[in-house]
Amino acid sequence: MIKQLRTSFLLPAELSETASKYVAATADLSAADPFIARITGLLQTDIDNLNAAITAVRLNKLVDDVAAADALRDDLFIGFKDLVDAYKRRKNQALVDAYEQIWPIIYQAGTRLYTLGYAEQSGKLEALFTELDKPENQTALATMHADGIYADLKQAQADFVTIYNSRLDEDTKKNYPTLSEAKSKTVPHVNILLDAINILDETDPGTHGALIDKLNGITTSIMAVARARKSRGESGEELEAAE
Repeated sequence: MIKQLRTSFLLPAELSETASKYVAATADLSAADPFIARITGLLQTDIDNLNAAITAVRLNKLVDDVAAADALRDDLFIGFKDLVDAYKRRKNQALVDAYEQIWPIIYQAGTRLYTLGYAEQSGKLEALFTELDKPENQTALATMHADGIYADLKQAQADFVTIYNSRLDEDTKKNYPTLSEAKSKTVPHVNILLDAINILDETDPGTHGALIDKLNGITTSIMAVARARKSRGESGEELEAAE
């Protein structure tokens, strides 16, 4: 059975290197299987874009500002979401009613929207604000005393957009993808490739054993590095910023 790659543990450069090794390891299978060839072709494009974005990160002084602004809106959204969620346990019916009015709106936007790429997350937040700014929802937020952190979240999003647009102006001049966007496109294709090979092995057991062993070796090697870093208490964000 093929091992799944914990992409959330990896720095962008590690993801790029690992994906490149997967593509190289599956070269023979790609030559014989058009579907696998299509996946590896998409993945190679992702790798090229990711490498370009990694190079750009080292050159673009706005990256740290964008990352900091994104982290702030992430923290505020999580705090806002958790604050509203806590009201479902209250005995006061008015508070529970306010929760039941607001929570479905947050749920519809996505309780983990902070994991999305920069642009997609912004779209989700703006849609959330459109709903929550309605008078009846503002009243419910005030009932839960969540209107203060909500205002902070909106301001953090506005600040992020300003900084991000400045970054995009630079990106447009240099014609490279942002790091977040490049990563968000690479990860699904890595997972699809591994899943596809796993399915091939399940439908024809033993045929791809050597390839799976090779892929598992690649995965084990990079995850050992990532887990060692995690055990030292180094965050991906800190090391990513140092790229």
